[in-house]
Amino acid sequence: MKLTLGERIKKARKQAKLSQLQLGVALKVSDKTISGYESDRISPPIEKLQKIAELLKKPITYFLGIDERDYSIQARLRAVEIKLREIRQELREIKVQARKASK
Repeated sequence: MKLTLGERIKKARKQAKLSQLQLGVALKVSDKTISGYESDRISPPIEKLQKIAELLKKPITYFLGIDERDYSIQARLRAVEIKLREIRQELREIKVQARKASK
């Protein structure tokens, strides 16, 4: 199920461990305005959306629903771990080939 813009803002805010008030202060709007964004009653102007993306450390495409990737820290760590496993496997293969070539 695709999340709405408001749901994405709320999810990202919670992942960043910010309250609506804290995000509102950073954006120079009220916590009621943030509540409006999150409930899809109000659409944030593009300048505010850009600032939200910057503050919550996600690309603006995430909020626009263009980018479905999970940008949580856990997801990033999983991706790094997978890449490290792949690199280790490649290194093992290179070592095996080097040993064969030296014989």
